[in-house]
This record gives sequence, structure tokens and C-alpha cells, in this order.
Amino acid sequence: MPPAHDPWPALTDVLNRLRRVRQLRFESRSAAGTGWDGEGKGGVAVGEPAPGVLVFEEQGHWQAAAPGREPTAFRNVFRWSALPSGALRLEHLRRGPEQPVFLFDMAPAAEGHWREIEAHQCAADRYAATLVCEGPLLQVRWTIAGPRKREAIHYTYGP
Repeated sequence: MPPAHDPWPALTDVLNRLRRVRQLRFESRSAAGTGWDGEGKGGVAVGEPAPGVLVFEEQGHWQAAAPGREPTAFRNVFRWSALPSGALRLEHLRRGPEQPVFLFDMAPAAEGHWREIEAHQCAADRYAATLVCEGPLLQVRWTIAGPRKREAIHYTYGP
């Protein structure tokens, strides 16, 4: 029997890349006509409250693609955590660090690529994501599918 793939080098690499993030850009597109087409950019403050646990405090402005709309301020807090299995957990901290919203665990899928182990189901909507390491950048591509949603969000995180 061949030895199991060791996820630790990939996990160590992605954590080191996440530690260096300071800015983000994203593009959102909706195939469902929900009005979420637009682009955003902002800053990221990265904290490490415990070894292998990184907290992203993101804030900036999002501009809808529709003409005449003013930019909208946004703020998000995400927690990335290394798991004993070698997976990477992503949680949204919209209710604070004591009540995280679990999104999913990610595992290496290929060199520099991570994929959710199981998609996140929120009511009728299914959230899935991939994370790709490209030089100093991290690309996170989200898809949201449901009866009234067909969104794609492409984040680019950089130093």
C-alpha cells in the first residue's frame, strides 16, 4: 500500500501565504440578476490569536456595476485554522469569535490548489470555494447556487 499524501507541507505553505495578506480585490457576478454584479477592494488586517489560527479583518468599498450607485462600505471577519488532519478550516465570524459560522474545511487538491471537502449548505443555497496559490497572490473563487442565487465571487488577496 503506498504511503498517504502528507498534507503538512501544503498547509504550512498556505498559512505562511495567508499571514502575508494585506489587501484584497474581488469581483462578484450574478447569473440570477440579483444586482450583486460589481467590484470591491480594501485592506486586510491579519491577526494570529493562536498558533495556526489566522483572523482576517477585511474592510473596504464595493461598487455595484449598475450606473449611478454609490460605493458601499463592507466589513467581514474570517478565521482560517489549521486542523490536526492537515486540512484548513474557514469560518465567518459575523457573530464574533465565540459563535463562528462554519463554512467548510479545505484540503489540498493539487499543487497550490485547495478545495472544500464538503460544500456549505445555508438553507437552500450551496456555497463552494477553491483557493489557489499564485506567486504572492491567493485566489479564492466562490460559487453560490440556489433557487434564487447563481453567484460567482472571485477574491484576490495580496501582500
